[in-house]
Amino acid sequence: MAPVKRFQASKESRTTRRKLASSVEPTARCKASNTRTTKTAMLQHSIAPATAVPTTTEMSKLFFEKNVNEEELLSKPPEMLTEDFYNIVGRAMRNFEWYHGYMSREGCEEYMKEVGDFLVRRTLIDGKPNYIMSVFVCKEGDKPKTAHIRIDYKSGTWNINENVKKASITQLIKHYQEKNSKYSDAPGPFLKSGVSRPPFYLLHENIHIGKQIGSGAFGTVHVGHLKKGTETVEVAVKKMKSEKADKKKLQEFFKEGRLMLRFNHPNIVRVFGVAPGDTPILIVLEFAKGGSLKSYCKNNDPVATSQLDNFAKDACRGMNYLQSTKVIHRDLAARNCLLGPNAELKISDFGLSHRGDSFQLDKLKSVPVKWLSPETLSKGKFSHKTDVWSYGMLLWEIYMRCKEDPFPKKNNAEAMELILNKKPPIEAPPAMPDAIKDIFLLCLTFDDSDRPDFEGVFKKLLPDETSPIIQGLKADLF
Repeated sequence: MAPVKRFQASKESRTTRRKLASSVEPTARCKASNTRTTKTAMLQHSIAPATAVPTTTEMSKLFFEKNVNEEELLSKPPEMLTEDFYNIVGRAMRNFEWYHGYMSREGCEEYMKEVGDFLVRRTLIDGKPNYIMSVFVCKEGDKPKTAHIRIDYKSGTWNINENVKKASITQLIKHYQEKNSKYSDAPGPFLKSGVSRPPFYLLHENIHIGKQIGSGAFGTVHVGHLKKGTETVEVAVKKMKSEKADKKKLQEFFKEGRLMLRFNHPNIVRVFGVAPGDTPILIVLEFAKGGSLKSYCKNNDPVATSQLDNFAKDACRGMNYLQSTKVIHRDLAARNCLLGPNAELKISDFGLSHRGDSFQLDKLKSVPVKWLSPETLSKGKFSHKTDVWSYGMLLWEIYMRCKEDPFPKKNNAEAMELILNKKPPIEAPPAMPDAIKDIFLLCLTFDDSDRPDFEGVFKKLLPDETSPIIQGLKADLF
């Protein structure tokens, strides 16, 4: 191998090196040198590795090992403006309650009550990470409203399109907590009261992610642990598939978390919280120790009919509760049912769910055809009664002991033909008791106007129980 040529560092390079290693004001250290010194240039001049510009991986390691503050992080060169850069800046702000991580424009507006209320959030603009200062402002002649102001980073400083430039976002916040701004005519400082993160906001550092145990429409699911004070809880962690997801995917992922945070029922998988402050974004769920309904049936074959009855009743309880919260699941099936430690069934996977009593799609795409109602397949209509139809198909799966999907040996086109033309489209399994069979046939009533909703199914299946009364539902969170 030919010897590597080494050159003596120039005086100009040594000066640059001393600037990078010194502890001068962060803003000065961020300014680009006329020599456009980069890591590659430094290596060409044989500057020792200890004084070379750190990589983003090294920066991240430096942050966690030494608890570097935001000003120190922002003293690094402007080429750090990457996803990693914004992750590191976000971690540096995590101790401030006004920093909320990823959050939608609509979601944060619910928190704005008084003029001067503010928070800092992260979003995507043209596919790139950005920080936004959301503030409840008052302009003369207008009603108070929430202004969403981009916090720009340029030449080593942060600003909100005013002449005020600071070396860090925290310095910028501190400035406007004392001074006014062109964005509001209210007297006193621009930023008056920081909006605190809600209690279900979780920090990544308190979540340990273990092996993958499943996957869904928007992410993978892992077994993990959540640190809650001095206690550690075994959990399931849903992680976004792409660490650089587009804005639409982020919104859909948050939509699932938002819906699930509303729920409090033993037959619905519980959510502990969300971790939107960093990437990958996480939803932390209860860990279903009984595994999936399908795996239980496979491992305990043949499952006793009395246990199948319990599964059918648990699913009805959970779905009746969902209807009372005005949520349409849209993907009810055995594959989306988990079991608790006592084999109690829990509805999961709300990636396709919708808030409301009904809605319609112009075009169906990537939908579970064999579980869909006639009105969904013909008109794109979804409602609580379309969920009832899917519950009928779930009953078929349960009493088949999850050995097959509905319409075995039929493809989607053939199944669709039966759903739209045959009444009922599928026969009840031999193991299904007569009382359950009556409910099964009711669920598969062709005309949705004649089909019962879940309250009707609940009363027929569980006549001695009372439907849930929903009180104190959590508001939208994102």
